[in-house]
Amino acid sequence: MEITFDQLINLPELKDLKLVSGNKGIFRRVKWVHIMETPDIVSYAQSGELIILTGVAIFDDKDGFVELIKGLIKKDAAGLIVNVGKYFSKVPDYIKNISDENNFPVFEIPWKVSLSEVTKVICNHIVKVYLEELPYENLLKNIIYDKVTYEDFTKRLSDSGYTSFKSFRIIIVSIDRFQEYLPSKNIKDEQSILHMKSSFLRCVNSSIWDAKFQPISFLENESVVFLMINEKDKLINLGKLLEVIRENGKKNFLDINLSIAVGNAYTKFSEIKTSYLEALKTLKVIKSEGSIDKNMFYSDIGAYKLLSEIKNVTLLKEYYDETVGILEQYDAQNDTDFTHIFYVFIEKNGNYIQTSKKLYLHRNTLMYKINKIQEILKKDLTDTKVKFEFYLGYLIKNFNNF
Repeated sequence: MEITFDQLINLPELKDLKLVSGNKGIFRRVKWVHIMETPDIVSYAQSGELIILTGVAIFDDKDGFVELIKGLIKKDAAGLIVNVGKYFSKVPDYIKNISDENNFPVFEIPWKVSLSEVTKVICNHIVKVYLEELPYENLLKNIIYDKVTYEDFTKRLSDSGYTSFKSFRIIIVSIDRFQEYLPSKNIKDEQSILHMKSSFLRCVNSSIWDAKFQPISFLENESVVFLMINEKDKLINLGKLLEVIRENGKKNFLDINLSIAVGNAYTKFSEIKTSYLEALKTLKVIKSEGSIDKNMFYSDIGAYKLLSEIKNVTLLKEYYDETVGILEQYDAQNDTDFTHIFYVFIEKNGNYIQTSKKLYLHRNTLMYKINKIQEILKKDLTDTKVKFEFYLGYLIKNFNNF
C-alpha cells in the first residue's frame, strides 16, 4: 500500500497541516519527506518526495519561489509544505495558481509546529506501512515454496478480513526489456536499481489496493508476483485491474512497458503453486515471442503448454536442427533472411498477398524466395503437414531461445 496525502492529513499528529491549493493532487503518493532551506536543493529532489520549505532563503524572492515550485513539479515531487508565520504569512497566490494548474498539492503549517516532529510522524508512518507489507511478501514466497500450511495461511489472512477462500490466482507483472530500460533512464548502480525495483513493487501494490484487494506479493527479479483471492467477490473485473496496473506503471515510470502473465484460478490452497508455475510459463511465452505491453492468460498459450512440459532439451534441439535450424544455418552462410520469411509465410497460412504486405516484398519476389526455400528444405511447402512441422520448429526455437 502506498502512502498518499489523503491518508497523511487524517493523522491526528498532523492536524495543523492545511491544504491550500492543488487539491486534485490529494491522492499523489508520498515516498519520503525532506526539509529544504535553500532553492538549490531542488536539483536533489526525487520523484514522490514531500518537501518542507522554511522560507528562510526565499521569502523575498518571487522569481526564486516560482522557479522552486516549477522545479519540484518537473521532478515529480509529491508536494510542498510551506512553514508560515515568520517568513511567509501565507502561501502567495502566484504559487497557489501554479499549484492548481498542475494538481500539485501545497500545504501550510504554522511556525509554532516543530518541523522535526512533522518529518518524524510522516517518516514513521511510511516505514510502518512498509513493514506491515513485508510479512505478506514473505507469506506468498513461503506458500510457493511449500513452507506454509493452510491453517497458518488462513490465520494470517483473517487479520485482513478474509473469512472464506473461494479462489486463488497468481499474476506476474514484469518490466519489459529491463536491461535496456535501466541505462535509458541512467539507472546504473546497484542501489538505484534496488530503489527502482522496490518503487515498482509499491506501485503495483497500490493498484491492487485501490481495487480493494489485499496486496499479497513479492518482487522476483524485474517482476512482481501477486496473489488474488476471491476475485469474483470484487466489483472490478480482472481485465480492468490489469489495465489499471499498466496505466499506473506508465504514470509512475516514464517510457516503461509491462507484460502481465495470468495463471489459472483454482479453488484449493495447494494449487496456488500450480497457478504460479502457469504464470511463469505464460511470461516466458510473452518474452519468447518478443512481445511488449501484453496481457496473456495461461489458457491462451496454446501449443506452448505442450512444449513447456517437455523436459528433454536435447530432443527439442534435435527437432529444431532438423527443421528451422536448416534455414538458419543457410542464412548464416549466405547472408539471407529465409528463416524469417518462411515464418511469416506460415503465420499467414501460405497466403502470398498477406505475406507480401507483411514483409514489404513484391509478390513475384516473394514467390522466388519461397521456391528457393523449398529447394533448400527439399520439402513441399504447400503440404499442411510440412507447414505444421516447421511451425512447431519455430515455437521450439522461440520458447527455448535456440
